[in-house]
Amino acid sequence: MNFFNLFGIFAILIFGSLFVNSANAQIDPLTDISFLQTGELVTSKNQFQISNDLIIREFFSGKIIRVSGQTIEGFPYITYSKISNDEINTHGVIFIQGKFINLLFVEKFIEGNKENEKSNDLSVLTQYTQRVYSKQFVKIDIKIFDKEQNKLNDFNQNYGYVPNTNVDLVITNVDSQRIFSSNGTTNDKGFFETQYLIPENSKRETLSIKINAENENSASSKILQIFILGEIPSDGKSS
Repeated sequence: MNFFNLFGIFAILIFGSLFVNSANAQIDPLTDISFLQTGELVTSKNQFQISNDLIIREFFSGKIIRVSGQTIEGFPYITYSKISNDEINTHGVIFIQGKFINLLFVEKFIEGNKENEKSNDLSVLTQYTQRVYSKQFVKIDIKIFDKEQNKLNDFNQNYGYVPNTNVDLVITNVDSQRIFSSNGTTNDKGFFETQYLIPENSKRETLSIKINAENENSASSKILQIFILGEIPSDGKSS
């Protein structure tokens, strides 16, 4: 999706709102916009967690709500919600690996499910090394939860985890070349871990981690970023 397509989407949302007489006073956009409550953004293939670093602005007397920010995984996003006739219609994009990817929201996500497809009802939660130098390990801890039982996306929650789930992890560079992979099965606490050693003399770059989690009934995925900082500075200070 290029800039003009993106601008077109937002223009339709904004100018379309001019024909709406008023937003119903019973709607509170900041509590009724679903992703602000769940803390999750979803594409057709992945899920992300929003961070506290976000900006909310209202336009046309609150008929358009714009939310922009960065996910915990490091990906910038922007959404526009149109408020009209007791309804909230949200559209948005997230910027991943040089491309704008459409975000899906509750009403579209439900309609998109098919009976023969596995449910996207797993929460793939992670703790990992996001910034690292050459000759250091990237440690990646993964926990798989039932999404309905961990709505706060709490990595340390002690219930609701999903054991015996297959986990497949792939790290790729900026050219989408695979440089590391790992796979296994979550234990009785829904936990899986792995690590990757950054090679010596690595240059500064951003790597992507794709995590797929799947069992008999469910399949969910997540994308993360690793920032390679190059060689450790001779003075020992972080750059």
